[in-house]
Amino acid sequence: MARTRGYTRPKDTAAATLWSVFAGGGLFDNTTPRQNKKGWDIFELGQKSFWAVPTACAWDEPVREDPEYAEAIAAMLGFLLPGEKAAVTGASYISTLVRTEEAKFYFAEQALEEAKHYDALRRLVPKITGRPLDAPRPLVRMLYTFGVLDRDDVAFMMGNINVIGEHLANQIFHQINHVAKDPNVKKILALIGKDESRHIAAGQRFFPEVYPEFRRRRARILAKNLATTLLLCSASYELVHPMKHLSIDLATVMDRMYEHYQEVCDGLPAFPEQGVRDAILELLKRGTPQVIRNIERYTLVDGTVDKDRLVRDCARAVASPRALREMLAA
Repeated sequence: MARTRGYTRPKDTAAATLWSVFAGGGLFDNTTPRQNKKGWDIFELGQKSFWAVPTACAWDEPVREDPEYAEAIAAMLGFLLPGEKAAVTGASYISTLVRTEEAKFYFAEQALEEAKHYDALRRLVPKITGRPLDAPRPLVRMLYTFGVLDRDDVAFMMGNINVIGEHLANQIFHQINHVAKDPNVKKILALIGKDESRHIAAGQRFFPEVYPEFRRRRARILAKNLATTLLLCSASYELVHPMKHLSIDLATVMDRMYEHYQEVCDGLPAFPEQGVRDAILELLKRGTPQVIRNIERYTLVDGTVDKDRLVRDCARAVASPRALREMLAA
């Protein structure tokens, strides 16, 4: 084990470098004991919990979801669906960039599980609505690329997939399953949720392995995470009313995600500018609910922007310093 500024870095048992080909080690190391026992346990649990999409439920049966909630459920699942496919790519990238075979094997397994989630949701959503799937909107496409994928930054991808993204998605899946009535919908969501819980646990177990990369790129990662948060709020504006209908409070979901992110990072050595980073995170936590409330304020029931109200408020702001202050504060 090599030490990197107070952090014990695991021995390389996963990389396929030229040196490992000629001298052994890395990918060809089969003598080093497990370095991340709890991470390996999660990998083995995934094998024991395996489920197959084609036999997961009775796909030939119609979905009879409660009409009161069906469209809202479909809208939320349709929003998460392209994220599952992006996570297939992200987990695949991560599996090629980590240093231990425990992490390499686990993320290869997670890539398969994300593919199953995408396949299941792609089958399920049209059965709920009776319509073909809609193509993801531009902001959603940006969220699931810019905010998830960077094949040169393993710490960014692992943090945003396993520490942030999985935590957000799992809270939403749980709330949808609480409202859903159709047994096949509930069964699929329960299976996905079980996997997501394991992916969250994997983030806690494997993120410390990429601490050196996190330390080196921390300023850029913080900047990209801030931009991703803004993208998430913007990309989800059409979901304001489906979330309200399903009693999903995005501000609460985001707050729990921030707490989880802080909990994972608190186990790592502090950075010299840790006080500044904590202050930024606290400001972000306090400001996010207001941003979400204002998105709700200017969004109609059909998910479109209420242009008339926006123009009226802008007209008030031009004529009234107080209204302008309120708008800028928002």
